[in-house]
Amino acid sequence: MMIDPSMKRCLAWLKAPAAVLILTMAMLLTACGGGSGASGENGEVVIGLTDAEGDFVNYEVDVTSIRLTQANGAEIETLPVSTRIDFAQYVDMTEFVTAATIPSGLYTHASLELDYSNANIQVEDAGGEPVQIPADNIVDGDGNKITSLSVRVRLDGQRPLVIVPGVPAHLTLDFDLLASNKVDTGMSPPVVTVEPFLLADVDPKQPKIHRLRGPLAEVNETEETFKLAIRPFHHPLDNHDHDFGRLTVAPGDTTVYEINGETAEGSAGFALLAQQPLLTAVIVLGDLNITQRVFEAREVYAGSSVPGGTLDAMRGTVIARSGDVLTVRGATLMRASGAVVLNADVQVTVDASTRVTKQAVASTTPPDKDDISIGQRVTVFGEVSGTAPSSLAIDATGAKNGLVRMHVSAVTGSLLSLGSGEIVLDVQRINGRPVRIFDFTGTGTTPSDPSNYRIATGSLGLGGLTAGDPLRVLGFVTAFGMAPPDFEALTIIDVGNVNARMVVNWSPPATAPFISMGGAGLELDLGNAGPVHHVFQAGVATVLTASPAPVVAPHATGIGLYAIRQNRTVTLHTQFDNFISDLDSRLDGVTALSSLVARGAYDSATQTLTSRRVRVSLQ
Repeated sequence: MMIDPSMKRCLAWLKAPAAVLILTMAMLLTACGGGSGASGENGEVVIGLTDAEGDFVNYEVDVTSIRLTQANGAEIETLPVSTRIDFAQYVDMTEFVTAATIPSGLYTHASLELDYSNANIQVEDAGGEPVQIPADNIVDGDGNKITSLSVRVRLDGQRPLVIVPGVPAHLTLDFDLLASNKVDTGMSPPVVTVEPFLLADVDPKQPKIHRLRGPLAEVNETEETFKLAIRPFHHPLDNHDHDFGRLTVAPGDTTVYEINGETAEGSAGFALLAQQPLLTAVIVLGDLNITQRVFEAREVYAGSSVPGGTLDAMRGTVIARSGDVLTVRGATLMRASGAVVLNADVQVTVDASTRVTKQAVASTTPPDKDDISIGQRVTVFGEVSGTAPSSLAIDATGAKNGLVRMHVSAVTGSLLSLGSGEIVLDVQRINGRPVRIFDFTGTGTTPSDPSNYRIATGSLGLGGLTAGDPLRVLGFVTAFGMAPPDFEALTIIDVGNVNARMVVNWSPPATAPFISMGGAGLELDLGNAGPVHHVFQAGVATVLTASPAPVVAPHATGIGLYAIRQNRTVTLHTQFDNFISDLDSRLDGVTALSSLVARGAYDSATQTLTSRRVRVSLQ
């Protein structure tokens, strides 16, 4: 990329120390003509939306506005049209929302407007069944029914969003479901109290894969790159009434393609994509390279392989199978017409001519219908019949050009034993669902037993694992009728060694929630802690005790994202010391802390969580 010489001074701040950056930013932006946007110079920002996990099967609301605010107070709208979003679907993924051209300058705030008037919010009951939250039971902090809410986040002064011509910027908005909502399951039906908590990160480092969705806009066969016209979430892929911007994708030699059900890898896959007409529906999964400002593709799907492209489609987890009829639980149904029905059980019919593929696997000998077994996460393409959720069915036979894509599935439980090439797990959940909802009939001569679940580990290293360890295993379910083993592992994650979530609420909110607070961390006083005072690791919950007092300690560098929510405004700090100073000044003996959520490495012996991401809510 060629940069005009006059712009070089405007980019020098990127290499400057933080203190110099803050002192000189306004002057630099004015020199670049971007201080107020009055000069007419524009830059580009790519905005992604994600969320931290919460206790929701479904959390569908309308996002009516995403605004950015400049240092001079000018507000810029980046969302071209109201967009319906199910935040519960984006716990493990960041979706690109828009690539907006906006005035150059320094941006200090971001805000999100949410419309709850037609919200579809569901939680899971003790039996694993989704429970719909009535509109009257979705309330604000004062107990009033919600119709709309806004949340505003103030970016850290040491890391604002800077828009400069010729240098694309990136912003990730994180709507934290866990910190934003409290579910009272003591009521029937449950009550959800919403106090929205939004984070904004200009340099996201969380290891979430990104998704880009839209019609094919351009193919560069010389460079083997392509552009998509962004259509986020469930906007019709052929709708050109609203401009969400365009984004360039750079595939690689290991990128796996699935085009109209045909799989290939690298250049061979790109050649298949290049044969497709413009406006073909495309979905790309990949990683955002912040340094090089490139979206690197891992997986590319196009044509009839895209839900909502040319066929009806649905995704979910197989909970039962009888012959060639699958029952899929928690399904999201996407009609070719654009309609969406969420979290319904769907009966799926397959036959010998149904095409079957595996996520991120290109093979000359693809799997077939008999490889689809209980616990497998799938996306199914075919023809839907029925309108009511209780009567939905999809014909995925060859006559309907049916296709089933098998996705990587996850089982979570405690290690019972390990041997050569195999471990045995007492499974608690499959793809986040309790095992009691699964019917393992027909999985093998002896049906799979979740309390004694045998997992083939192949050449994966098992060193360091001991009986009783909580594990999360990623892979594919063994073919139907062929168990044991019951599951083929691709990755084994020792839950004790992965990031944990510490969640504490105080009831009533506490004016003195800490025994001590300072640069070394926050020492929590659980004297009047509410019902939630736990550490969660891959679905495994551990109750925090008052002694030794739980501690939230900063990472050794002290650098992270530390957020304070008060009066629907979130203030971000990237330095822990600054966060502590701000929090201490707000806890004035009258203002009270209602909740704390932190993520990081957990030491169970000392109840200490070392974290780069802490968020607290004040009342």
